[in-house]
Amino acid sequence: MKAISLLSGGLDSTLATKIIKDMGIEVIALNFTSPFCQCGGKHKDGCKHKAQEMAEQLGVELKMLNTSAEFVEIIKHPKYGFGSGANPCIDCRILKFSTAKKYMEEIGASFIITGEVVGQRPMSQNRRAMDIIEKESGLDGLIVRPLCAGHMAPSIPEQKGWIDRSKLLSIEGRSREKQLDLVDEYKIENHACPAGGCLLTDKNFSMKIKDLRKSEMLNLNNARLFVYGRYFAVTEKFKMAVGRDEAENKIVQNFASPGDLLIIPSTKGPSAIGRGDVTEENIQKALGIIAHYCKKDPGQSLNYRIVGEGIKTAPVGSIAEVEPMPYSVNVA
Repeated sequence: MKAISLLSGGLDSTLATKIIKDMGIEVIALNFTSPFCQCGGKHKDGCKHKAQEMAEQLGVELKMLNTSAEFVEIIKHPKYGFGSGANPCIDCRILKFSTAKKYMEEIGASFIITGEVVGQRPMSQNRRAMDIIEKESGLDGLIVRPLCAGHMAPSIPEQKGWIDRSKLLSIEGRSREKQLDLVDEYKIENHACPAGGCLLTDKNFSMKIKDLRKSEMLNLNNARLFVYGRYFAVTEKFKMAVGRDEAENKIVQNFASPGDLLIIPSTKGPSAIGRGDVTEENIQKALGIIAHYCKKDPGQSLNYRIVGEGIKTAPVGSIAEVEPMPYSVNVA
């Protein structure tokens, strides 16, 4: 008997995997990479690394799946809408479960394990949402939720005796007190942040995504770039990412692609990428924004170019500074 576990590396999914594995079921864990994970801070592989660490502790095989491109397309037109930010939680769960179902069938596994707890998350972990997700992903009766099974109808694996329902739990609500007790009992160490960490629930980042969506500029490359730096919607079709420190300056520079406007100060100051409608007028606006953030040191200049073309230089003192806020969305 094999089962697929959706393992984020967080508290709940780790415990759910442990409970089923301890029943003698062979568990293969799946982890979905995302440009919107913030469990590792600015290190985009934070969730991935935690999933690997938890899989090693639990002694289960881990497979990484990248559905980032499909997820960004879902954000453009989510069937079940957004949560408090730009988070299409129900559609996101449907994508993950549907992908897990395909893998389950490929390897001959029998059911899916998830760390969901009814009532824990307002949008995706209520009974109605859970029923929708299960039905839309084609997994009716094949999702086992070990932490809250006592509040759910018995799944097919429970009905058929594949797993022991009496060993499943009846947790509900947002408190994780019971889960933390189990962590001590099972001696699980260094699990990821219990509340998860999706940037799409962040108010500031959601403003960026919604602006890109409105401008029809939302794609995977832009979603990845604008995780970093200050964000300026200079015009409807021209956006800027402006580094806030030396580390972000390097990151922003590394995202430069052919056709982008790349601005790098000669001494101190923020590096920036302008993407979209790179007209001469927008180039001058972009230079003015960066000049606004630069110290007026003698000899300070801005090196800029459209990636793929030659470098140009403009002394900061010769650039007409532009106050960003009158026409820009500045998301710090």
